[in-house]
Amino acid sequence: MKMNLLRKVKNALNNLWPVEYSHDQLPPQTIRAATTVPYVKHTLQKFSSQEYDRNPHYQLVVENIVNHTVGPHTKVIGISQRVEDRHNDLVEDEYLNWVIGNHIGKAYRQIRREAAKSGIGIGIPYLTKDTYEGVPTKYKVLGGQCLKSPTDATFQDRIINGIEYDSNWEPKKFYVIDTDWEFYQPSYQEVKEYDVSEVIYFCRGEYKGLLWPVPECYAAFTFYPFLRRYLQAVIEGEEFKSSFPMAVELDPKVYSAYAQTVNDNNNFPVGSFEYEPKMVPTLKPGMKLGGLPHSSGQSKDTMQIMEMFAATCALTVQMPKNLAVANSDNSNMASAQVDIQPWSVKVTIDRIDSEPMYRKSFRDFWDIAKYRLMPASVRNQHPNYFPHVYVYPDLFEHPDPNKRASARATDLASGATTLNRLYSQRGLNFRREIEREAKALRIDSEELIKILVSSRSTNALSVLENNQELANASEIAGAGAN
Repeated sequence: MKMNLLRKVKNALNNLWPVEYSHDQLPPQTIRAATTVPYVKHTLQKFSSQEYDRNPHYQLVVENIVNHTVGPHTKVIGISQRVEDRHNDLVEDEYLNWVIGNHIGKAYRQIRREAAKSGIGIGIPYLTKDTYEGVPTKYKVLGGQCLKSPTDATFQDRIINGIEYDSNWEPKKFYVIDTDWEFYQPSYQEVKEYDVSEVIYFCRGEYKGLLWPVPECYAAFTFYPFLRRYLQAVIEGEEFKSSFPMAVELDPKVYSAYAQTVNDNNNFPVGSFEYEPKMVPTLKPGMKLGGLPHSSGQSKDTMQIMEMFAATCALTVQMPKNLAVANSDNSNMASAQVDIQPWSVKVTIDRIDSEPMYRKSFRDFWDIAKYRLMPASVRNQHPNYFPHVYVYPDLFEHPDPNKRASARATDLASGATTLNRLYSQRGLNFRREIEREAKALRIDSEELIKILVSSRSTNALSVLENNQELANASEIAGAGAN
């Protein structure tokens, strides 16, 4: 009896959202009002999923977030000072084998994609039974639409939207819909609980200090329906023009009321006839075909309006227009670099915020790898964790290779950057690359480093020295005038 009462109350609460709107037919003004209502979270998640499947502009925004933030996969560089360099290299190689062999990079991208589409991405680790001899750990990825509070949960349980919180309102458990029950009994959804320490997850949204799994681009939903309707209208208009619409014009001398009376002709044309493109029907005497007037916007204006919609939607994630519409026709190099700077900062923030998830995932790898793949000297020095850093490639570079090489040479000569940083920006280990190059040249790595340092151009240094001399002279002149 108590269970039935709880279900009735829960159903009543869930029906507060107007039922006349399905999740893929929400008017823009309704979505604008819904973004601040807690109990329509699942409606927004479903809307986001549908928009991702049928709106290429929204899909491009989400995929840019995923691909630029994660890339192919995360790369690590071992930096332990307690073990030999070859053991640092061993950790890097085995981690790379694990990432490639178990599609870990794909799982990271799926988690980030779900976080953008539904608000939260959860990776549940499990052991595989394939023939991979390394670390047989993979991830099952779920999104925010898979979270559901238990039917018998009360407010004392601190369970909100399928997430249980502790006394400090920190996430404690996730309640995920059991797919076994969902397939066989869709109307009766059981849930499985997972402790936060057992999974990896990423969530960008927050509401009053709590995790708030809403689509990352939900603010764009107030524009995307307009864009979709506009595209549909453009397509229908072009189809209407290409079909050569015609009408039948009647000669008043033949088909007027007076002519019908005089000629005693009761064959006055009524109804319609079949007409298809490239077909000229046979007309009776006194009839001729006339075109219907049709007006539509120019194709250039249509493209500008579409790009305006897409660029406005992409602003919700600080994405520039040339990336949002995949078109740089009206953009030069200087303006593109200025527009890309906010996006570059946004991606950098995403990478830093994602690192706790990557480090937690590294522990899933390390807990097994230290016993199966690492020698005792490494395992004894690092029983719980192995120190490492994550490296990511640069987002954008100048398209001219000569200018990129000249800029790198200037930065190296002036000390603005180092070879270690340049290699790290490409996801490479500076020490290992130098050792391999020295081995190919049959010299020591220290000797190769001396050659590289001595071969740097001194032009940048002379320019810096001249600028410093001019600055000192201006300071002296200014002090004398005072």
